Amino acid sequence: MSLGMELDYRLRWMDFDQYGRLQPSSALDIFQDAATIQAEDMGIGRDAMVSRGVFWAVVRIKLEIVKPPAQCQVVTVRTWPHTPTRFSFLRDFTMRDASGDLLVKAMSEWVLMDIESRSFASVMDYYDGPTDFDEARAFEKKPRKIARFDEGNLPVVEIVPRYSDIDVNGHVNNARYANYVIDALDPGEQGAIKTLQIDYRHEVLPGVPLAMHTLVEEGRVLSKGVNEQGETAFACLIETV
Repeated sequence: MSLGMELDYRLRWMDFDQYGRLQPSSALDIFQDAATIQAEDMGIGRDAMVSRGVFWAVVRIKLEIVKPPAQCQVVTVRTWPHTPTRFSFLRDFTMRDASGDLLVKAMSEWVLMDIESRSFASVMDYYDGPTDFDEARAFEKKPRKIARFDEGNLPVVEIVPRYSDIDVNGHVNNARYANYVIDALDPGEQGAIKTLQIDYRHEVLPGVPLAMHTLVEEGRVLSKGVNEQGETAFACLIETV
């Protein structure tokens, strides 16, 4: 069966950078909005989960800019879930223009976390909806975990999450991480992004600084945010055009 849902969005001027490129954080924000709406329709939205002592958190997302959208363009966003496993739920997204041409696609992996302990909870202990989903994945394969890299003597940019970065779960919203990476990279006019993947490894809380390390190679960028305990809070892999 399919639980695919479609919503129309008008892209705003603020969704684009100074070179007319769609901001990755805006795409992530739109996709998160669509996922939130459909989760409510499925009976597994935030309020329903919080009432049972858990909340949804994304642990990995990868998006690809297939065809650059235009400013103020009306796009159709489609999202659909995949059969859950014990500890995670995959959800995919597409963004298309009025002609049906694919603009952006994405795959995300979600987990349930206990509100009090902030530890993982079993999805199957809280989800009792349909599980036999048959819609194809946006990506042929589930994206792999981003490989570790040695920061060595790489330049460091310090990021301190502020009030506006924090969502209803009390931690940095998943879309804000893309801004941290782009700000640290400062890509310029030639820095068009083809794919962007973020692995979320530890919660990032307001006021807690992150040391951003960014490795720029031919055709790709590796970045990570390291917390005060020396842990990699998140990692990002960008492929450039």
